[in-house]
Amino acid sequence: MKAFIKKLALALLLSVCTLPAWAQFDGIALSPQAKISLITCSPGPDLYAIFGHSAVRVHDPANGMDVVFNYGTFDFNEPNFYLKFAQGKLRYKLSVAYFRDFVYSYSMDNRSVFEQQLNLTEEQKQQYWNFLTHNYLPENRFYLYDFFFDNCATRIRDGLEATFPNQLAFNISQFDKDYSFRNLIDLYLGPQPWGDFGIDTALGARIDKEATPYQYMFLPDYLAKGLGNATIAQNGQPAPLTLEQKVIFERDPSVPLEAGWLTPQLVFWVFLAVVVALTVADMIKRRRSRVFDMVFFLLLGLLGIVILLLWFATDHQATAYNFNLLWAIPTHAVVSVFLGRNVLREWVRKYMLVTTAITAIALLGWPVWPQMYHAAFLPIMVASILRGAYAVWFSKKAAALAPPQSIAN
Repeated sequence: MKAFIKKLALALLLSVCTLPAWAQFDGIALSPQAKISLITCSPGPDLYAIFGHSAVRVHDPANGMDVVFNYGTFDFNEPNFYLKFAQGKLRYKLSVAYFRDFVYSYSMDNRSVFEQQLNLTEEQKQQYWNFLTHNYLPENRFYLYDFFFDNCATRIRDGLEATFPNQLAFNISQFDKDYSFRNLIDLYLGPQPWGDFGIDTALGARIDKEATPYQYMFLPDYLAKGLGNATIAQNGQPAPLTLEQKVIFERDPSVPLEAGWLTPQLVFWVFLAVVVALTVADMIKRRRSRVFDMVFFLLLGLLGIVILLLWFATDHQATAYNFNLLWAIPTHAVVSVFLGRNVLREWVRKYMLVTTAITAIALLGWPVWPQMYHAAFLPIMVASILRGAYAVWFSKKAAALAPPQSIAN
């Protein structure tokens, strides 16, 4: 409850401190003392904050201005907010806040704040300022967010390239570690094992393709490194794009970002042990735990329906081509109802045989599929194969022993 109140207070603080009007920037020319900087915030303890954040600071003492342009905000008053979020249709927006309030909000969340001043000429500062303020116009500030390709970090990179076309060079060959998009986000998800499990469940094979060094900059840390190694053309010569990174606020390291002990791997390996013990007991007692099978395959089916909807009913690019449908099979949700019978109908037995084989193929093909599975999927898939195979075997045996008139085909 305390954590919820803290997050609510921070959200209200940011909404109050956000500057509401375009008119305050109308016609402003930056002074020679103005500085424009990349602001990078370290990961936070919650899933929404685990990848860090990027923003742009404009500090001009002569104009009495010290503000942050932030592409990572959205409006809770947006109509159908949660539905649009689920569908990938939620509009994010560029907002502007006072720098002191921005830093205070992150310090309250124990997140470091770093600054890299952009090494721009007076003319280049004005050009980028014009770009930012034009972006902040009410008709321009909204955009459809995409975590991998259009977010708070890529907007800054792309804005600099749009302002200075053919003048920037990103010297980022050192990024090339053959990482996929999934590999890159996994670097941050250690403190969020359940978030990692959910992401690997919901996101499909598209994020398993190898990312280019340029694409690494969808992550704020890599954007900071990318701009730190970039050059910009000045007077026909390349000059460093940024100056040395400075620490504005440093997080308290005595509050570590650590995962709890109750991880998906532990939970589902224990679950598999229970399933094995249950199946052995069923064999000894010559029975089948029908209620367990009904519930288990119903849950797998419902999960499959969610995965299917994320693929076909949303605009999220990353949820397409999800091979988790090979074990979280949507039709299980319907067929599970028929698993309550001791003797399964012939078509149910055939269905269970085919889907169990599909899950077994998915498991055996684990190393070669174009999508990387989460380690916790392994015990779930084994449990599904075990219970599916046992249901088919036991039902056939029960059918052979049952009087002909008692078998419904």
